[in-house]
Amino acid sequence: MESEIAERIGDRLIKGFIDVLILGELTRGRPLGAYDVINLVQNKFGILLSPGTVYFVLYSMERKGLIVDGLRERRKVYLLTDKGKETIKAISKAKQKIISLISNLL
Repeated sequence: MESEIAERIGDRLIKGFIDVLILGELTRGRPLGAYDVINLVQNKFGILLSPGTVYFVLYSMERKGLIVDGLRERRKVYLLTDKGKETIKAISKAKQKIISLISNLL
């Protein structure tokens, strides 16, 4: 039961922070498409996200100006914008505060 609860909370955390994960991966300079995100989360965390979930997050991030469409070889991929770079820097600086907040929830 304990591992089942931990798994469900892990799923919620990953889904809740998928935008942060995407921004972090894009800082590596490699464009990402929706299926790249799905594979990344599956390989790194063992969680299978639906394409609908990922597309919703990507479109939302694009509307906020954090990422931009960088069509490559007839495949839609996304690149980090200056606003996205600033956002991930701010998140990185607040990392300890975020960890403390999550820790204090328990």
